[in-house]
Amino acid sequence: MRYIAAILFCCVYLFSSAKSLEKAIVVNKSNATVWLEKQTITGRTRGFFTDQLIVICNKISFKVFVKKNHFFSFVVTLQKGENKIHLKTVTGKILTSDTLKLSLGFNPEPVIKPYAINEGERLALHMQIIRNPSNERLNFLWYDDPRNPFPCNVKNRNDSVAFIKLPPPNGTYYFNLQVSTSTGRVRFQTFVTRDTLGIHIFNIDTGHAAWIDDAIIYEITPSVFVKNGSYDDIATKLEEISQLGINTIWLQPVFSSFYKGQGYDVTDYFSLRKDLGTEAQLKSLIIKAKQLHLKVLFDFVPNHTSIHHPYAQDCIKYGTKSHYYKFYQHQSDTTAYSSFYKKNAQGFITYFWEDLVNLDYNNEEVQQWITEACKYWVRKFDIDGYRFDAVWAVNARNPSFSKKLTTALKCIKPDLLLLAEDKGSVADTYGAGFDAAYDWTSDRSWISHWSWQYEYAPRKNLTLFAYPDVSKRPGLLTQALFDNGHVSNLRLRFIENNDLPGFIRDHNLICTRMAAALLFSLPGIPMIYNGQEIGSKRDLYSDEPIFETMKSIHSLDSIQLFGFYKKLIRVRKKYPALCGTNMNSLSVYPAGKMVAFRRWKNEEDIIVVLNMDSVAAEATIDIRNILTRHPQNGVPGFEDLLTDTVFETDDPSKIKIPMSGYGIRWLLVNNPRRVEVGK
Repeated sequence: MRYIAAILFCCVYLFSSAKSLEKAIVVNKSNATVWLEKQTITGRTRGFFTDQLIVICNKISFKVFVKKNHFFSFVVTLQKGENKIHLKTVTGKILTSDTLKLSLGFNPEPVIKPYAINEGERLALHMQIIRNPSNERLNFLWYDDPRNPFPCNVKNRNDSVAFIKLPPPNGTYYFNLQVSTSTGRVRFQTFVTRDTLGIHIFNIDTGHAAWIDDAIIYEITPSVFVKNGSYDDIATKLEEISQLGINTIWLQPVFSSFYKGQGYDVTDYFSLRKDLGTEAQLKSLIIKAKQLHLKVLFDFVPNHTSIHHPYAQDCIKYGTKSHYYKFYQHQSDTTAYSSFYKKNAQGFITYFWEDLVNLDYNNEEVQQWITEACKYWVRKFDIDGYRFDAVWAVNARNPSFSKKLTTALKCIKPDLLLLAEDKGSVADTYGAGFDAAYDWTSDRSWISHWSWQYEYAPRKNLTLFAYPDVSKRPGLLTQALFDNGHVSNLRLRFIENNDLPGFIRDHNLICTRMAAALLFSLPGIPMIYNGQEIGSKRDLYSDEPIFETMKSIHSLDSIQLFGFYKKLIRVRKKYPALCGTNMNSLSVYPAGKMVAFRRWKNEEDIIVVLNMDSVAAEATIDIRNILTRHPQNGVPGFEDLLTDTVFETDDPSKIKIPMSGYGIRWLLVNNPRRVEVGK
């Protein structure tokens, strides 16, 4: 038996040795969808040596040299779709590698930045080539947009520079640049605006569309909008949302996700969640929104994917051999917020939830992948912008990427609203190309420190309005309003959102009304979270439905908040001073209870005063600097735009206003109905 065993051992050994000496060409890459057209392929010869191999990629062949250590490396340029790559020997017995299949996930296209220059009697339309992946000849065609207030005659339209004479009618004029390559056509766009003050040129690096200054956003959580709801259920309530005064809706992520819910665990950026309805239903929702003059924002998740994303799963299965291993962050670094890093069991870096794994933005392929995904939905549904989830984390790890992304998007559609979930108190957020950001402080120890919160409590609203020491509330609010970044930078203003519980749950109705009125009196973009307008007290991240399918939103309001919000929005839209960026603090007494500030535009002045105590009191407001702008022929009037009450004063230095507990007033200065002296 021992003799037989020895023979068997020798046979196995010889067989194994023969296998190890088998001649082969080994490629160190597996089949994958890739996001850069140029891919580096490495490999080695096994069991033999040759100094050259032939590479065949899509029927195009070229030679590659093999190093003495048997290793080789080469670069291939891929075409859109599937690319088949294999290698074979040059001479002798022909040996062939396995076929590698790489699918390019996008069509490589140029990125062109069009812009206008005012030359006095005419406008010159120029363009800057940001990216031309194939370095091929580009053909240009400039043309007038059909939306323009009046047709424009574009001259020299087939050159890189075209010319127009802008017609007299005021309005926004869009100009398109069609760029043709051997693989297709792509359209870019810029615009100029004519008004009574002249012609204004859009600057893609520093400007934004005029509609954004007047935006009022309504955030929608599709999965709980109604019980077992779909896009159709949202569409049925759009008319009522529009009647509230909303002009922009923000849909939380609609992309494929693993756990559903709010949808921030994306498993495919290029497909939709099936539990919310079909692509046709979403398209119908967007069409109806636009018919109601509602802009539509998608919620995009650039920082991470779900660990259940196929790319992350490929990493788990193949480790460093996976093409997608370098798509994800696996090592800590020293960037901002790195103290929040955690490493999950599979070796991915995360921030807060181990199922949400960070992408590595030092990888150009990740940058291209995410950029293509964002461009895809703008083109497919003509959406009006994005809210970028947790982009604070992307900006911290690779600050240059966001600027590339925002530029690429605005070259396609320059009037997009790009909203960053990042600190609006930090100028760099806007330098990255975002139009607006969150009303968060610059405190990095608390990433999402809302300026109206005084203490971190994930499931509570510990706001300044309920600060235990009443006398400190005015000072804390003044700091939040005037010492929190430049006021001209657009902030998203809110008292609720998908990461905050219902405001009214932790405050009474009177305080809620005051906070809402303050919200709509400030510079920036005010937002209502679905259910806020009826005083919903839903728990944070609850899966309970917000509204009912067969009942109107208004009918579910038992505390008369819907009408109150409707009035706030109506008045804000009527008075330009409330929509602009001009704001300064006013002296007010008693300082331990009251806050007052002035909002103005041109000749219009509005004083906002609020009592941060639950006890009624009289506010004495310093008005000297305001009245100097308004020549008086009699007693100056101050109309409370929220109650239609008119107040007067004979004292040119101050006015005394009665304030209820948690009261707020919007006082329009020099109301025409003021009572003249002697009457």
